[in-house]
Amino acid sequence: MAKVPAKSARSAQPARGQPKPRTAGAAEPPAKTTSEPLITHADLRRVVDELASTLAPADVGDLLAEEGKLRSRAATLGGKPGEIFRVQLDLALECLHDHAAGRCPQIPYYTISLLTAAMAYLADDLDIIPDFLPKRGIIDDALVLAMACSLGDSGLRRYCAWKGIDGAPALGLVVQRPRPSR
Repeated sequence: MAKVPAKSARSAQPARGQPKPRTAGAAEPPAKTTSEPLITHADLRRVVDELASTLAPADVGDLLAEEGKLRSRAATLGGKPGEIFRVQLDLALECLHDHAAGRCPQIPYYTISLLTAAMAYLADDLDIIPDFLPKRGIIDDALVLAMACSLGDSGLRRYCAWKGIDGAPALGLVVQRPRPSR
C-alpha cells in the first residue's frame, strides 16, 4: 500500500485569483458606505442636455399626448418635494401647450427643448431609478425636471411674465452644486 502524502499548508490555500472558501458561521465584512450621491449635479445636467439635443419639435406634441400619465406619476411623490414637482410640471406643461399652439413664439427654443427633454425623461419608465420602484422611482424624474427648470430659468421667467402668472412657486427652487467640505 502506497503512502498518501499529507497536504501541505500551502496546498490548502486557494490558487491565486480564486475566491477563498467560506467557513460556516464566518461573518460578512461590513459593507463600505460612500458619501457619493447616487445622482450628481453633472449626471442630471448631462441627462437633460443629451435628451434636449436629440428631440425634434414634433416630439413636443407626442409628449403632450401623455400628459395624464405624467401627472398621475407626479402624484405619487409626496411631501414638499412632490408639491414642487407638481408645480414645476404644471408650469412646464402649460408652457409646452402654449408653444405647441404657437401662442408664445418669444420663448427661447432652448427652454422649450429643456422642458421637452424633462417630459421625455418622465415618460420613460426605465431611467436612472426605474419608475416601478415604489416611492423611489419618481425621485430622479423630479430632479431632472428641477434641473430643466433651473437651466431654462430665464426663458420660464419670460414665459411667466408674458402669461401674467407667478412663477416663484416653480422657479424658487434652484438646483445648485453642493459646496465641497473643507
